[in-house]
Amino acid sequence: MRRRQTTPSSSSSDSSESDIESCFDIKNEREETDTDAELTDAEIDDEAGNYEKADLLDLGWVAGEENAYPPEYYLDQENNSDESADEDEDYSDGSLLLLDMIEDQFARYCKYIRKDLSRMIQAISRRTLKAFFEWLLNQRQGKGGRRLAGIKSASTLGTYWKVFRLVHERATGEKINRKIDRYMHRVLRKLAKKYRLTTKKRDNVAMYIEDLAGVLQTNLTTTKQRYTHGRHRIQNSLFSQLGIFSGNRPSALLGLYYGDIAVTLLRDPSGGPHRLLIEFTCEFTKKYLGTKDSNTFPLPEIIFDPSLVLSPHVALLGLIFADNAFLAPSLTSAEKISELDIPLGYEQLPLPLKPEMAHIPVFRKSIRTAYGWEISPDQPLPYTTLLKWMKRLGVLTGFPQITRPYCLRYGAGNAFNQSGDMSDALQNMIMQHAKIDTFIRHYLRRKVTADTRAIVSGYEPQRDLMRAACRMTRWIDPHRPQELTLEQSLSVNQDPAVHALVTEREKWKSRFQGTATQQPQYQTLGRAIFNARQRLRVALLKDLQAQWDLQHPVDEIERQLSGLKLSQDVKTTLNQNDEMPPIQKRLVETIMTLPGTTIEEEFRRRNAAIDAVAAYCHFQEGGAAARPRAKLTTHRGSPTPPEETNPQLVAAKTEKQALSDAMLLVFTEKRTTTCFLCLGEQNLPFKKRTYKFASPGDLTKHFKRKHLAHIKEGDELRCKVCQIGLQHIQHFRNHAESIHGTVS
Repeated sequence: MRRRQTTPSSSSSDSSESDIESCFDIKNEREETDTDAELTDAEIDDEAGNYEKADLLDLGWVAGEENAYPPEYYLDQENNSDESADEDEDYSDGSLLLLDMIEDQFARYCKYIRKDLSRMIQAISRRTLKAFFEWLLNQRQGKGGRRLAGIKSASTLGTYWKVFRLVHERATGEKINRKIDRYMHRVLRKLAKKYRLTTKKRDNVAMYIEDLAGVLQTNLTTTKQRYTHGRHRIQNSLFSQLGIFSGNRPSALLGLYYGDIAVTLLRDPSGGPHRLLIEFTCEFTKKYLGTKDSNTFPLPEIIFDPSLVLSPHVALLGLIFADNAFLAPSLTSAEKISELDIPLGYEQLPLPLKPEMAHIPVFRKSIRTAYGWEISPDQPLPYTTLLKWMKRLGVLTGFPQITRPYCLRYGAGNAFNQSGDMSDALQNMIMQHAKIDTFIRHYLRRKVTADTRAIVSGYEPQRDLMRAACRMTRWIDPHRPQELTLEQSLSVNQDPAVHALVTEREKWKSRFQGTATQQPQYQTLGRAIFNARQRLRVALLKDLQAQWDLQHPVDEIERQLSGLKLSQDVKTTLNQNDEMPPIQKRLVETIMTLPGTTIEEEFRRRNAAIDAVAAYCHFQEGGAAARPRAKLTTHRGSPTPPEETNPQLVAAKTEKQALSDAMLLVFTEKRTTTCFLCLGEQNLPFKKRTYKFASPGDLTKHFKRKHLAHIKEGDELRCKVCQIGLQHIQHFRNHAESIHGTVS
């Protein structure tokens, strides 16, 4: 059982003051010198006189070369410096965005009621605040006509009020007085009732290690979640692993650079084989009242790890090898690591990374180029992209709860709190909390995870059963609707609002025949139709899922009580294996393997997984695939079985022949239907490389939209089919038309 720390009393010898406070604490120093008397006027005069004689006679050092700026620079700092810029340093980028958003909303409100912004903010009143927040609740459209979701909860309204107080203080330099603050709390409660805002707080869903294992297994095996680049599939796994093992905030992990990582071969003190040790240091992003100290997390390798799905060593080393980031030129594959040894007299062998990689983000976004999707050399991965990935993976795994990156932090925090090996002080340091109260208020789940009946009755608590009852995997339903069928998706066109918009667009189309798509009103109607359909599809899927959650258990109970047995042939989502490209199959087969029986087998297992990860980091997945249209099926006779009985060899031979045929066509056809750029991109899936468009005109549209539109000035242009460089974009277009029959 975990032993809780007691808070030291004020008389304790252990000081709880910060280092900054201790710098100004001279009490102990006075006690040691046994002098409590303060300096007399005579002593002050003597000290000043000595300083003047010794140091003030020669002032030449003031204008020395090391003093880089002239006096005018510092005078300008006194007279013209922007104090508001210094105040903004107290907040993170996310907080500043929220401050700017509320400030912009108040400016829009003042413009709407035709009053001066500066006067309104300076002479803020109760009536103004009440009217502004009611106006805020009634907003339905944002900039550019974008539809707003609106304020749904009372807690959001309270947060906006807190932010407005900071906006007012930033603009006027003064805080809103307490009377207005108390008055606004009453007003906000009334507004919440009037607009029927929910007062129920969102549950802090904690993702435990068993839950994450299912999510990462889905991430590896599914093709329903398509990334633009294969590296993103690996980055998603690595982020989740580091998040649950460190409890870091998502923004702190996304800001991880190669310079924050150290890889070491460490001697095992118990005499076992050398272990790989990765250490990463995160800069914390909540900067109110100053930057917090960074924490370093050492993660030693686990020999005979039951599942490499949860191994950050495999994912991180795969990324390092893919980026060729090791400083040693010969360290190019995982097998090379197994050949290394620690010299006698040393406890470790560092594996340093290249200094020029120190400022390269580990988690990077993808960018569109003329040759497809590539990983940006220096742009970090946005949080919004990661959030979208995790939500989708949660749905594919079968979770009814919404999975977010913060679920990992909640899960790690709860695991730390329940562990007997972690004190409150260490937990606070890892979570960057000033005291344990922050964790209790914001991180501890409202769902009790202890077996209270057993504890009160004096029985042995059923810990495993309680853990199973509280984790997310308990709620997995592989048959729960994850997306709409084609018929359900098309049914939204029958909605009266969509039908009216489509009718209006048809009028514009008949009025401006041939040029309708160039009319702004026609384009606006197109966007409105698309947005309306999307909203209806989202609402329809939520309704179907709610009906399933309610009715499916009833149907299952009735089915079993009627005498029907459970079907053993039904495959769950986790066991399904969609059609995967060969390189993804290799990734899955090497990572999802059982531990070896010997050290040599285990190292071969680890090395194969790392090399598979490194290879997959160069693979273009191409993004989400388009939904296939309904096709009529025709019955044909049974095809003649191929002579080759090995299906893998047959597939390889077929692909090779198809590539040869496509390569011939892009050189011989006057107007081809195969894209020569996609064909020459070896990292693309086979189907994308050899895809044939319906007509040469469709290929032209693809060539312009997917390739020409993403060429930037200064880009190096090259035809990978002909293996030649092209000087400029006009040369590129001429080559495409004259050599490969692609008109642009």
